Amino acid sequence: MKTSTILSVLFFFVTMTATHAAIVITDEGFFTDGPTVIPATGGGVRTISAFEVAAGGKIVVTTAMENADISGVTFDGQAFTPVYSTGNGVQRITTYYLDVVSATTADILVTPTAGTTTGIGAVSFTGAALGGPADFASSATKSSGSFNTENGSLVVGSFTINSAGTIVPSTASTNLYYEQFIGNGGTTGSSNYYFSTVTGTESYGFTSNSSTRPVAGAVVFNVIPEPSSIALLGLAGLSLVLFSRRRR
Repeated sequence: MKTSTILSVLFFFVTMTATHAAIVITDEGFFTDGPTVIPATGGGVRTISAFEVAAGGKIVVTTAMENADISGVTFDGQAFTPVYSTGNGVQRITTYYLDVVSATTADILVTPTAGTTTGIGAVSFTGAALGGPADFASSATKSSGSFNTENGSLVVGSFTINSAGTIVPSTASTNLYYEQFIGNGGTTGSSNYYFSTVTGTESYGFTSNSSTRPVAGAVVFNVIPEPSSIALLGLAGLSLVLFSRRRR
């Protein structure tokens, strides 16, 4: 094969590799206690059944509840890592993440610390860097507060407010769940996500017809860093030199 042909092929490969990285959603799910559920004594496990994650993927779970926190979240026996737990009076939101090595379908199990009514959202995806979020923010207001994003970052939010208040995300989003009456405790909860087009500072919040005990939070996951085109071309050039020497 001619040297020019080899170089053209390598250049095409480098260009395709350097410009097509992205986070891809693989599954979504949710659980909410119904409007007639009375908080039980003790936590009680909540389940999102048959949830799917691809090899090398990540799962993010959010919760909204009243009068409790979360004692643990698991998937196929693996424990999630907490990111934040933020409250405003009896209202509370939390977020957790888990990196998964192999493609798996299993139940997500969420255990509250006490009798409560709970809303839970879950989303799995590929293409994000391993480990915790690149940034996050949460506050006892209708806005998460500021966080840093990159173009293509996935932002997952969790919101709650007391009573049957409405929740409308401040940014156009995909909804994981929205429940105005989570159990008879009167909690409203919602979880949503969007892909950022901003490299810089953002915030994620909501508007509502209620102002009683709002809480908002968001986590940010960036795309896996790709080798630069220059670095890849350097490796391609080195490969070409070695290939030429072996032909002599």
